Amino acid sequence: MHKYMAHRSLKFITAAALIFFISMVVPAYADNAQDLKNSESAVTEKKQGLKKNSDIQVVMYMTDWCPYCKKAGEYIKSFGVNLIEYDIEKNESRKKEMKVLSGGSGMVPLIYIEGIIIRGYVPEEISEAVEKRKKQ
Repeated sequence: MHKYMAHRSLKFITAAALIFFISMVVPAYADNAQDLKNSESAVTEKKQGLKKNSDIQVVMYMTDWCPYCKKAGEYIKSFGVNLIEYDIEKNESRKKEMKVLSGGSGMVPLIYIEGIIIRGYVPEEISEAVEKRKKQ
């Protein structure tokens, strides 16, 4: 196999393994699970067969100094999803993880919503991804 193809195959396998790892390891903790169970919206969602927002797992790779990261974090939190933020300047392994997911880009924020990757702060894409994951 040509060196380039072997490297490309390895990169694809690494990315696939990382995506699988994130989807299996990122814990889904709801801060107010009991309150959500009793809330009217949770009952409505359950009747419609929708996933609760608090059950949706979101990972955001960010930096402290990035204004778009702050905006994205606030926007994502407004949905009531389970958000985990990784500062790539403080954690080298998360920076490498982000680069694999992004195809080598170091641009932040990089948002991962249960298999959907969003590069940058794009509110429309974030809300579409959350809605899509609610229907799974």
